[in-house]
Formats: sequence, C-alpha cells, structure tokens
Amino acid sequence: MTTDITTALKAGSGIDIKTLAQNLTDVEKKPRQEAIQARIDKSEQRISGYGAVMFGLKQFREAFANLNDRSDFSGATVRNSAPLAFEASAGAEATSDQHSVEVISLARGQISRSGSFSAANVTLNGGNAFSLDINLGGTVTNVSVTRRSPEGVVDAINSKSAATGVSARLVNTGDPNNPITIVLTGESGAANAFTVTQPPGQAPVAGLSFNTRLQTATDSSAVIDGIAVSRPDNTIEDVIPGVKLELLAPTSTGPGTLTIGRDTGPAKAKIEALVSAYNDLQDFLNTLGDPKSDDEEYGGILENDSVLRYVRDQARSMVIATSSTPAGTVSALRDIGVALDRDGRLQIDQIKLDVSLLARFDDIAMAFSANTENQTMLGDLPRGLAGDALKKLDGIMANNGPILSRNASANSQLTDAQEDLADLETRMSDTYDRYLNQFAVMDGLVSQMNSLKESLKNQFEGLAAMYTNK
Repeated sequence: MTTDITTALKAGSGIDIKTLAQNLTDVEKKPRQEAIQARIDKSEQRISGYGAVMFGLKQFREAFANLNDRSDFSGATVRNSAPLAFEASAGAEATSDQHSVEVISLARGQISRSGSFSAANVTLNGGNAFSLDINLGGTVTNVSVTRRSPEGVVDAINSKSAATGVSARLVNTGDPNNPITIVLTGESGAANAFTVTQPPGQAPVAGLSFNTRLQTATDSSAVIDGIAVSRPDNTIEDVIPGVKLELLAPTSTGPGTLTIGRDTGPAKAKIEALVSAYNDLQDFLNTLGDPKSDDEEYGGILENDSVLRYVRDQARSMVIATSSTPAGTVSALRDIGVALDRDGRLQIDQIKLDVSLLARFDDIAMAFSANTENQTMLGDLPRGLAGDALKKLDGIMANNGPILSRNASANSQLTDAQEDLADLETRMSDTYDRYLNQFAVMDGLVSQMNSLKESLKNQFEGLAAMYTNK
C-alpha cells in the first residue's frame, strides 16, 4: 500500500489526497467510459453481424453459381458392350441414345531399327564427324552427332524429337556378338511416316541404315453408326456429340453397342444444395435478429436491424422468381417440386423433382442457365433463374451495396468511439491532476494551520508555566 509522504511525516491533514483525487476522477469517468464502451461494443457486434450475413450470402451465391452454366447440368451414364475394344466417356453435350461402334484397326507409329553394334559406346565412323537427315512429310531435319557412338546417335536424335516427332532408344537383343541396336519410333498416323538417311556426299556410317521397318505408320479406322471414319490417333471425339472414344483393339465379334443415358444425380444434388443454402441463410438471419437465441456469438447482435429483413426478402424473391428463360412447363422452382412452406423454408417434393429431372431435364437446364456458359453479369440479358439471382446477389454484396455500406458506417462509428475513449482518458488524466493540485494546496494550508496551532499552544503552555512557578 502506498503511503503519502505528508501522512508519513504526520504533517498536513492526514488525508490520502492521491486516493481522494483518483476516487473523484473515477466518479466522473465511469459513466462516460461505460457509455462510450457501449458504443464500441455495439459497433463491433454490428461489424461481426454484417460479416456473418456476407458469409451466408456467399454460400447462397455459390449454390446458384453451381447451376448457372449449361455444363453444370452435364452428367451421363455410359454402357459399353465392348470394353476391350474401346472406352467411352460422355460430356455435357451428350444426349441419351444408342450407338454402334466397330473398331477396324488402330493408329500406329512407325518403328524402324538400325544395324547391330558390339556395344553402346563403340566408336562409329572412325571417330569422325557425321550427321543424319530425318525426313518427315517432305520436311528434312539435319541431326548432328557430336558423340560418335550408338548412344551418342540416340541422344542426338532425341534432342530433335520435338521437331521431328521421332524418338530413339537403345535395345539389347542378347546377340552374343552384336547385341546393341537403335530403335526409332514415330508418332501415330500415316502422315507421320519418316525416313532416316545420311546427307548426300557423306560417306556411309556402318550400321546406321534404318531401312528395317518393324511397324508401319497407320491411321485408326472405325465404323460408327454405319459411317467409316479414320484418325491419325486412337481418339475419336467429334462423331458422337459429347462422347469421347478411345480405341483399344479391333472388335472381334462385330460392332459393339454404346448406350448413353441421362445421369440426373449431379443436377439433383446441386438443387438440393441450393435448398440447404437458402434454409441455412434464413436460419442464420433469424439467429442474428433474435436476442433470445442460444447462440452466444451471434444471437441477437443485429436485433431490429433492417438489413436482416432486406436480405431475407431479397433471398425469398430469388427462390420464388419466374425464370427469364422458361422452357416447356418449367418456369420456376415450384414447377419441379421445390417450394416454400408456411414457415418460409424451402421444401423438396422428392418424387416430383425426380420425375421432372427425368422427363424435363433440358427444360430445367434452360430455365436455370439460359443454356449459356460463363455468361456476363453486364447488361440486362435473360440469364435464367441462376444468372438472375447471381446478378442480384452481386448488387447486394457489392462495396456500395446495403451490407458493406452499413459495415463501413459501423467501422466509422467504432473509430469515432475509440477516439472518444482516448480523449476521455486524456481529459480524466487532466482532471486527476487538477484534483491532486487542489488537494495539495488544501493540505499545505492545513499544514500551516497545524503549525500555527502548535506554536500558539506552546506559547500558552509557556505563559502558564511562568505564572505557575510564581
């Protein structure tokens, strides 16, 4: 405990003037400090609340964004009766149908080999410089061999493979005398046939003749729905819309059957996610506005804030809206079994949704996405249910929108309150100093009075002693 020096010396009034000054200062400071702190707490709660609203809207927006493109409604089942002959995958443009696929032959690349050598590092051409010409479709690429050995030839050819499409490798045949040979492989397709020769005027290099052809470059050949097609590789993706075929081997027992069906599962899951996002948003808005909520962090922190009603009404308008691109009998969510109940929550009629997806899938895709991809949010275009909702949500969530504008106002009020609190601390410090100075003067006066009292007392006692002695 701190003891005032005047008290310790038993001088002055004996009052702890520092404690008295502090107590009087606190009496003035406390109500003002509590009022300012209440403003700070309210601003911080509002900022937290607006952040929570933005989070809920982002989740709601993401659910709509997943239904905004025509490709979001892709999904097909593929059944293939000849999986050993070809593989098939279906994309967004695939439609339910059955196709006949017969693989006649596969595309192959040319494979040629050199003569044989005793070792991979044996010296070629007596160590003298030489080169090779690779002719691909009339274009000749000269390859200079700097290391005069079979492995040097391989390295030189591979250094030019990006231009020629020809790659080289060493193969050990196991021959007891000359086991090493150079094997060249070209890209698939008849147009990628190549020749490798030594330039005119160059003396032949023993063993570097690549006239032995192990495999001829050919195109693939197939009959799809009765139409003969060929390709330089084994991929065919432009005959059946939305379907990619990878040819594996010739079909052995006639054409295979490829059946494409509609997979409604992914689209249904996205619609269910939209329903969940909407209901979660409404629940969260209710929590933010309910002071009796059990949620300790967010319960009631935006009580009576009009932004809650605004966001709630705007979100509701999006899920009951009529599509700007209706198709067939589908113009709104209610047409596919998604509607609001009496409590304002979205509910799904699962049977109606399943039937709608099976019978009116393309109409649903059109109503949501306007059959567009990556559509712009600029201008007044018919964008479908999802696109229209995204444009409206972007406006609500914009920097100059109602939520972030209120958030900016709350931040400004928070800054003002924090500055007011700092000013109060400064003023109260000055008040404390003023009280302390005043009490110090008072204490000095009391000390003087006490000294005078002692002096007079001593004088009177001295006079009394004089008269008593007589």
